[in-house]
Amino acid sequence: MKDNVLERIHYLVPFLNKCCDEYYNGNNPSLSDAEYDALFDELSALEKETGIILPDSPTQRAGISAVSQLQKVNHKIPLLSLAKTKDVKDIIDMLEKSAGYLSLKLDGLTIELDYENGALVEASTRGDGNIGEIVTHNAKVFNNIPLNIPYKERTVITGEAIIDIETFNRINESIDNDEDKYSTPRNLASGSVRQLDSKICKERGVTFYPFSVIEGMEDIDSRFERLEVLKSFGFAKNVVNFLTQTSTAEETEKIIFDMKTMAAKKGLPIDGIVFSYDSAVFAAAQGKTAHHFKDGIAYKFGDPSFETVFNNIEWNISRTGQLTPVALFDTVEIDNTNVERASLHNITFIENLKLLRGDKILVSKRNMIIPHVEKNLSADEDNRGDYRVIYPLECPICKAKTVIKSTQSDGRIIKVLYCDNPLCTGKKIKKFTHFVSKPAMNIAGLSEATLEKFIASGWITEIADIYHLDRFKDEIVLTEGFGEKSYNNLIESIEGSKNTKLSNLLVAMNIPLVGKGAAADISVNFGGNAEQLLKAIDDGFDFESIEGFGAIMSEEIIGWFKNAENREEFLKIASYLNLEDETAVLADEGGKFFNKTVVITGTFENFTRDELTEKLKSLGAKVTGSVSKKTDFVICGENAGSKLQKAKDLGVEVITAENLEL
Repeated sequence: MKDNVLERIHYLVPFLNKCCDEYYNGNNPSLSDAEYDALFDELSALEKETGIILPDSPTQRAGISAVSQLQKVNHKIPLLSLAKTKDVKDIIDMLEKSAGYLSLKLDGLTIELDYENGALVEASTRGDGNIGEIVTHNAKVFNNIPLNIPYKERTVITGEAIIDIETFNRINESIDNDEDKYSTPRNLASGSVRQLDSKICKERGVTFYPFSVIEGMEDIDSRFERLEVLKSFGFAKNVVNFLTQTSTAEETEKIIFDMKTMAAKKGLPIDGIVFSYDSAVFAAAQGKTAHHFKDGIAYKFGDPSFETVFNNIEWNISRTGQLTPVALFDTVEIDNTNVERASLHNITFIENLKLLRGDKILVSKRNMIIPHVEKNLSADEDNRGDYRVIYPLECPICKAKTVIKSTQSDGRIIKVLYCDNPLCTGKKIKKFTHFVSKPAMNIAGLSEATLEKFIASGWITEIADIYHLDRFKDEIVLTEGFGEKSYNNLIESIEGSKNTKLSNLLVAMNIPLVGKGAAADISVNFGGNAEQLLKAIDDGFDFESIEGFGAIMSEEIIGWFKNAENREEFLKIASYLNLEDETAVLADEGGKFFNKTVVITGTFENFTRDELTEKLKSLGAKVTGSVSKKTDFVICGENAGSKLQKAKDLGVEVITAENLEL
């Protein structure tokens, strides 16, 4: 597509909108009706010719809309994070494997756009990476998301919705009360995108910058070129710089500095630079962990530090019995928020800082989120050779003796304080609080304070007791803060939690290194069946066979389930639950696709790719997005792209649409 055609569309849309406003609202039209109609017809013809329709086009009159609530959506391809670094050398190490490019890490809200037959059909937030919220009504009023594009195959685009610095400042200046002002452009963008009324979102001037095509355009292996294609469709283009495998650290640092300077001039909120592999095939082959894809890395800028005065240490107990020190210091303002406490992690960290009450310290918010003590300025001013950490000799909760346990990490000895009392109330409360939390069993009405009351009253001594609280109805109803209605709501929530998934149970059980993503991968691998999981472990299952799981994670999971107490508790709780299958009901285990890894590429006449994916899952297949040596079958439709060639190169069996028997 010629650039001047796209430029003409971008000129006509705002110009005709201006003329329309003059006609209807200003009573002072600058064009005659005939002139307006001629330009309107020209725009309509260009939209038909290119297939591109911008959100503000007067040919659409896509007005304001509102929803009653934001609906949830499951991302078919998880929107995971990136690994992070502050060392350019890590980018150079990745470059040695394959060429790539740098782009601005824009600081807003990650959005997924789904196009079918060239039309925008759904927009959703990243959410937790697996489940987001549908915000299509707002995406249609972003400054620059085309409602239609000329590419007719299913296309899924991810990018960042931002509000630029100038717009952010203008909005804040219009707010009289300082307490109501927005703290960061990111917070403003996030709140704007999630508004129920798209009129509010439109007024705030949200702009979308794509950073990846995760489905579609498979005939283009270069991810950089895919972004160029999106630019030709009318999308904004991020600041991007290509790197070759011979690029040096010095050259890369210079490019990063220039990009950071350019972002400041353009008023774009950023919190780093992203390196991405250029080849889509190579990038997909790098795989992922439960937390992030390995196809790139985020280079984070250093965080500014602020001086304050250290006052004291507070020790908080976790569900594992670890006592975590928290620094309390004079309030300091960072990024428009008041900060007065930060984790000190462990005894070794305090020893390195040599902290004493009254010391001058430097505090930052790492990644603009987590408060962190960076340096003890006072320790540099005097000699503290005999320094010793003063830590509690007794658990602040149960008064049992504390112990220091040492572990080795990256060649360093790390000393951590623990309460070893297995009956410690503090440990129990934290463990139970985690169990009922939203990512776990999602039982509303059991706050930490409520759990403390129930434990103190003897109604809960182990997790399984939560499912028998109805025995104490008369006592609970008379408890302060409770009543008949609160009790009924609590019991209803407990009963509702019984219909859940294996992944929620795995998260709830606090298995080492198993977070939400890893729990979902385990659950899907065993069809959401707890008995199959336990049998596999007994038969020597190696969790490294699950993509993204390493040796240490595998050992931790197996070790946890081999512990008799853990296993007994797991089985007891599972007996109360109705575990839903996280794939679909599996067919005969003797079927062709059972326990096979399948990749789909191309388009199909009799069904959509989503329908085919669901059918394959129902037959026991694991459907993935990239071809590797572990792939068993590639199912190929029309207009298949690079995945087909890679399957041939690796000798993977290819099944055509004509030969597909389901």
